[in-house]
Amino acid sequence: MPLERAIKQSELWMVRSSNLADGLDISSAPNCRVGAALFHLCTEHQHAVHTLVNHGLIGSAFALLRPQFEAYVRGVWYHRCATDEQLNAFIEGATPPKIGHLLSDIAELTDFNSDSLVATKKGVWEVLNDFTHGGSVQVRARLTPIEIARNYKTEHIVSMLRWSSILSFLGYVGMASIAANDPLANQLRDSFHSIYAGDS
Repeated sequence: MPLERAIKQSELWMVRSSNLADGLDISSAPNCRVGAALFHLCTEHQHAVHTLVNHGLIGSAFALLRPQFEAYVRGVWYHRCATDEQLNAFIEGATPPKIGHLLSDIAELTDFNSDSLVATKKGVWEVLNDFTHGGSVQVRARLTPIEIARNYKTEHIVSMLRWSSILSFLGYVGMASIAANDPLANQLRDSFHSIYAGDS
């Protein structure tokens, strides 16, 4: 897929999704507020990924994939799994549990399909860490035969934009779920599928 098309899809999703979710009413319960705030952060990261790619700042865009994934996983966990003590401690500044612990708890939810989240953690977590923390994958993408310059493959950039949009979609659906707004969740699904219809 041409990069230009991927950027247009990303922008279209960014605009449509934020317009659909604007003004969503969220409960004042701590688990709802914390979960929604983390989902909102997840969606904001997609806006940033899109903007960075649009300006050619590819390495910085890749660096946001891990925090975007973590924001979504934490959103699910604080909304669905955390105790009141854990919620209050987090609000006061405590460090969340490690992502493996979060995913283990989420996997025990009988009404939530965690398979893709667990598979992502197992399959690409080390690469995500490398992107975020300036590991060898970021260095190799800048080493060309004659200079130090950005040298990311187009198909990898396209995949990043798509994956970031998927995480954003999950974040928005998470907010719709917290708000018990099934019509919004359906609108988000329809909009996402219409933008990415036919893509593998």
